[in-house]
Amino acid sequence: MLLLFQVCFFVGIALIIISFLLGSVFDIVGIDGLNLDFGGSSLALPLSPVVFVLFTAIFGGIGWLLTDYAPGLLWLFILLIAAVSGIIICFLVQHFIVTPLKKAQNTSTPEAHDLIGLPAVVSETIFEQGFGEIRYVINGNSYASPAKSIDGGELKAGLNVAICWIEGYVFYVTSTENI
Repeated sequence: MLLLFQVCFFVGIALIIISFLLGSVFDIVGIDGLNLDFGGSSLALPLSPVVFVLFTAIFGGIGWLLTDYAPGLLWLFILLIAAVSGIIICFLVQHFIVTPLKKAQNTSTPEAHDLIGLPAVVSETIFEQGFGEIRYVINGNSYASPAKSIDGGELKAGLNVAICWIEGYVFYVTSTENI
């Protein structure tokens, strides 16, 4: 029984270290993650693989500790305590760390097509045939971007505008009075 707990513990720790190192290498290379897609439907797991590996390490560690420091316990109770401890800790990690981080990652940066038609305010005057700056709000976050008028005219600071298109990180806008 002790061997089972030791193997689970060391395999769990090794996989956590390997996933950390490979994750860093994949970030440098530009690989964004594993996407399993089966004929239009993707594989959605309720827990992340890292949390499952964490369970393995916790299960093995708690079982190992109980085997060494409470040898009078029945092996069934040791298995039960180790499994419940692993489940509780993994639930807490999933609920309070992994899920909030995924939500924050998914809402951080809007796509360019989501910005078309969005209202904005000129924060720095857009000069005739020149550039200025606009401010806009999307998903509760405020952004500032370089802007140019679509007709080449001047747009004063404080004017309400709409984003028409984005080209080379420059936002082309028009006054909402023109719409």
